[in-house]
Order: sequence, then structure tokens, then C-alpha cells
Amino acid sequence: MSMSNPTPAAGGGARIRFLRKLRAIHGWIGLWGALMGLGMGISGILLNHRNILPLPVTLLEKSSVQLPVPVEARATPQQLATWLQSEHGVPARNEPGIKVEKAGKVLFDGRELEIPERWLLSFAEPRRNYSAEYYPGAGLVKLDKQDAGLLGTLTRLHKGSGANALWVLLIDTIGGALILLSLSGLMLWTRLEWPRTSGLVVGLGGIGLAAVWFLKFGL
Repeated sequence: MSMSNPTPAAGGGARIRFLRKLRAIHGWIGLWGALMGLGMGISGILLNHRNILPLPVTLLEKSSVQLPVPVEARATPQQLATWLQSEHGVPARNEPGIKVEKAGKVLFDGRELEIPERWLLSFAEPRRNYSAEYYPGAGLVKLDKQDAGLLGTLTRLHKGSGANALWVLLIDTIGGALILLSLSGLMLWTRLEWPRTSGLVVGLGGIGLAAVWFLKFGL
């Protein structure tokens, strides 16, 4: 009695099952990329046309105040930043931005003027932003505050303003989703069949060689 060889059928069934699972994974990755891309797309349009579009809400509400500075907070920019964070609710989640402009001389209207040293501090998070301006030795510091509404917060998240490492990693998932979508889409297109797979490899190899040639030698 003769027996048929089950290997081809078994191999074909395994390939079909794999492609079905891959198609499902491709769909879920696409859903995640679409949701994240929708948010980034809306915020990107707002950023590109924020000076043109008649938005019904204000992206940022600005306010400013002069605060008396205690003597112990005047020694260094870092001490001033720590005092603002502890006493006036300035965001402390991220490291403050500190810029020190040294004293110097500038020409203005044909005259040479002395410019005192100035400290510029910035504290950012997605919902609000603070900036402080202080001249060493002075008794007051100017503190500016910008509160972002819903759309303002969305645009600030788009730029990563005040975002922590977790948000940066979350945004990286968009790039990862695009890469996985591309790879899984190519595999689904080939259906893991040799003619299509070999043609795809040859085509991508040609594109890669052309890109290397262009980068090295130009047109």
C-alpha cells in the first residue's frame, strides 16, 4: 500500500496560518499607528497654520509677575531655580534650562553701554511653561507664565516641550510602528512565495545600492 507525502500540504498549511497571524498583527499595529498619527497630524496642522487659522481658543495664556528674591536664593542660578520650584509652584519634574549671559559692552546709538550679567531660567511641562529673568544682586525676579489649553497642550506635546522620557519613548513607537507595518506589509504582499520574495529582495537590493552610490558619488 502506497502512502502520500504530507510534507508539502503541512508546509502550505503552516505558511497560511503564519500569514493569517501576520495579517492580524499588521492590522493592530496599523490601528496604533493610525491613532498616534491622527493626534500628531492634527497638532502638526495647528503648528503650521497657527498664525493663519482663526482658532476658537487661545493656545497659550500669558501672565507675568515681579517677585522679591530672598538673599539665600541670589547666589547661583541653580539656587534661584530651586527657590522658584519650592516656593512658587514652578515645574520641578524636569531639569530647568539655565542660561547665563555675561556682563559686557555694546554699542547703542554711537555710545558704548555696559550690559550687566543676566540669568535666564526656563521650566517646561506640556501644560505650562515658566521663564525667569534675573540680574544678579537685584531684589526682584521677573517670572513669566504661559498656560496651555487643550490645543496648546497638544501642540506642545507634538514638539516635545517639557515632555519626559516616557513620552519620548511613546512617540518612538510611531516610528517603530511604521517600520513594522512596512516589513509586515511586504511579507503579506509576497505571501512568502519564492518568486515574489526573490523579486522583492532584488528590488530592495538595487534601491539600496543606488542610495549608497548617490550618497557617495552624487548624481
